[in-house]
Amino acid sequence: MANLLDLFEQQMDGGLLEQLGSQVGISDPNKTKTAAKGAFSVLMGALQKNASTDQGASILSSVLDKDHDGSILDDVMGYVTGAMQPKNTRTVDGAGILSHLLSGTNHDNILSQVASMAGIDKNSSASLLMKLAPIAMGMLGKMKKENNLDENGLRDVLTQTVEPAKKDNMLGGLLGSFLDQDGDGSVMDDLGRMGMKAIFKGIFGGK
Repeated sequence: MANLLDLFEQQMDGGLLEQLGSQVGISDPNKTKTAAKGAFSVLMGALQKNASTDQGASILSSVLDKDHDGSILDDVMGYVTGAMQPKNTRTVDGAGILSHLLSGTNHDNILSQVASMAGIDKNSSASLLMKLAPIAMGMLGKMKKENNLDENGLRDVLTQTVEPAKKDNMLGGLLGSFLDQDGDGSVMDDLGRMGMKAIFKGIFGGK
């Protein structure tokens, strides 16, 4: 199974990096690339953490089926610039995804570490995480759809993405700090208590 971080890096070509940096206030493409890699790895770590329970994996699978089929990847540049507006607004609701995906974690610490790693400010770090959250969900959703993955398959993809990143000189400390936080970060448990109806109405940006 493919490593999603590797696939993500392949998506981030020069033009897209420049546009992404422009959208989040980073003028140096190299800094954008470094920050984007760090931010994406955190998102993958959060997804892995949330899918570590049967309930969490089941809810993640349902959310992907409903709101994140991978169609966002058909026009990543359009999404980044805002030119592409899907019918399902949950697909691109980065703020909604992020607020729940990082529930129970020290947000400020995460933003500071991504910012420090890339030499950018925390506002840009926050904007970048928000912008990349729908891409992360879309990539996982596309992999699920194309390979007909069940909950265990999703776990395998996330494990094969996150575990190598933990050994990376740049990403290891960032992921280790995030995954070892005292807060359990288990948003999926919280969502399960809300019930599936509430999840699909409001969890990822619905009214």
